[in-house]
Amino acid sequence: MPFKYARLIFSFIEAFWILWVRCPHWSRDKKWAEIQSWSQRTLRIMGVTVQLHASQDVSSLPAAPVLLVSNHVSWLDVLVIQSLQPSVFVAKKEVRTWPVVGAIAQACEVVFVDRGSPSSARKMVADVSDALARGYRVTGFPEGTSTEGVGVRTFHANLFEAAIDQSVDVHPLALRYIHATTGEHCQVAAFVGDIGFMESLHKVMCAPSICVSLLMGEPLSPQGHSRKTLAQLSHRCVSAQLESLSVATN
Repeated sequence: MPFKYARLIFSFIEAFWILWVRCPHWSRDKKWAEIQSWSQRTLRIMGVTVQLHASQDVSSLPAAPVLLVSNHVSWLDVLVIQSLQPSVFVAKKEVRTWPVVGAIAQACEVVFVDRGSPSSARKMVADVSDALARGYRVTGFPEGTSTEGVGVRTFHANLFEAAIDQSVDVHPLALRYIHATTGEHCQVAAFVGDIGFMESLHKVMCAPSICVSLLMGEPLSPQGHSRKTLAQLSHRCVSAQLESLSVATN
C-alpha cells in the first residue's frame, strides 16, 4: 500500500508538471491528449479498470462539440470519462477546495457551479455555452449530486439550456461500478453521505478490484426541445442504459 500511494503522489506531481509547465506551450489537442493519457495512468495506479459496452463507443466521438451527460457516483467518474473522452467538466464549487484535486480541476478549465445559487447556475450555462462555442466537448452530471449508482435521480434542466443555445447533440452516458472479479455492484467508490474526499480516496486505494462499466446511448438532438423536455429525455435514456448495464454485468 505505501508503494501504491507513492505512485499516486508521483502521478499528482506529474499532473502539475503537465498542466502548469508543459501545457502552456502545447496546442489544445495536445493538452487534452496528455490529460487523457494521465487519467488512464492514474486509474491504473488506483487499480480501477474501465469496461465499455457499446451501442456507441464513447472513446470515438467526432471532433465536433457535444454535451455528455451521465449519472454521478464518484469523483472517479471524471477520471474515467477523461480517460476515454477528454472534456470540460461541470462540477460543484466545493471541488475547488479539495486538496490537490481542486488545483488540477481549475487547470483543466472545470466550470464550477453553486447549485443553490440561481446567479451561479446562469453563469454556468453561459460558461458551458462558451466552451461549446469554442469547440470543446463538455461533460456534466445533471443529477446535481452523487449516488450509490443503483438508480438515476431527476436531472436538473439548467445544463441542457447550453446544448439548445449552441445546437449541439446530447450524448447520454451511464456508469456502473462493479467488482472486477464477480461483476456485482460495488459501492466502494460511491461518494455519498458525510464521507470526505481523502477518506473516499483511501477506500478506493484499499479496494482489491474496481471496474467501471460504461454504456453510451444514441445522440439526442436538442431541436424542438425545451431544456426541461431535453433533460427528461436524457434522464430516461441514462436510466435505461444503467438498467442494461445491470443486466449485462450480472
